[in-house]
Amino acid sequence: PAAPAVMAYWFDYQCPFCRQVELTVMPKLIEDYVKPGKLRIYFKDFQFLGPDSVAAALAARAVWEVAPDKFYEWHRAMFEKQDDENGGWGTAEDVAALTATIAGIDATKVNELVATRGAEYQRAIDDALTEGKTMGIDGTPGAIVGSQLISGAAPYAQFRGAVEDAL
Repeated sequence: PAAPAVMAYWFDYQCPFCRQVELTVMPKLIEDYVKPGKLRIYFKDFQFLGPDSVAAALAARAVWEVAPDKFYEWHRAMFEKQDDENGGWGTAEDVAALTATIAGIDATKVNELVATRGAEYQRAIDDALTEGKTMGIDGTPGAIVGSQLISGAAPYAQFRGAVEDAL
């Protein structure tokens, strides 16, 4: 939490380019910068690819409340399971089933929170989308590291350079 460099990262769970960043760039950023305490990453919603995107974002907020220490494991599992953009996997039922497979997350509680706090979560999701747009994010993935905007599925070297500049 006290890392000197900060990255705001806007993504959509249905975005294939986000999947690419999640599977190739994010593990290296976490290993090289987050674990040593040099980088904080704020995950930001930018759901614009349909109802499955929203269902996943709602569940993500509930997972964070129920088991914040399991959030990234769940988040990564979502991208590992992702098929083509709006390819059929990712409905609320699919997300609930995946959530139930991750030890340490009370999937029933996640579902209850989505049902009872969904409107509140939706406002937060909408706010994150608006925030991203006002900061120059026009699609996913989009990141701001320090003062540098990174658009699209940029390679690790670009993220690394931005983090080093921020440090």
